Amino acid sequence: MSDAKPVRCQKCGKPLGYVTVLAKGLRFQQPLQNVKVVAICMECSQKK
Repeated sequence: MSDAKPVRCQKCGKPLGYVTVLAKGLRFQQPLQNVKVVAICMECSQKK
């Protein structure tokens, strides 16, 4: 997993996991550069 990039919440900056784990779980067909990952932790998503 050399291409793993840490994902952080875009609002508070909390580390959430790694992009490659998400990509493998969802079986993306296109390369990750074209996929925009919008990451928000549970706390921020509940604050809406």
